[in-house]
Amino acid sequence: MADKYTKVAIPERPSAPEPPADAWKDVGVEKEMQPPKVKSQMSYRQLESQKASQEAQKSACDDRIAEIEAEMAKVKAAVEA
Repeated sequence: MADKYTKVAIPERPSAPEPPADAWKDVGVEKEMQPPKVKSQMSYRQLESQKASQEAQKSACDDRIAEIEAEMAKVKAAVEA
């Protein structure tokens, strides 16, 4: 069974002017995901750990990108020589 999206009813504003053409973009939708009632537990400490891990991975990626750019410069210099 696929995820289910249901429009959320909101009270209308009687004194509202003509809505813009893209007013539909502001309508709330409730998403019911499958399987139903999936629950997960987390703690602040676990989230801190996940954040630290992501930051370490980002740092490693940034370092590798710098290494690749340096190597690209060397290859370009060798080709142009």
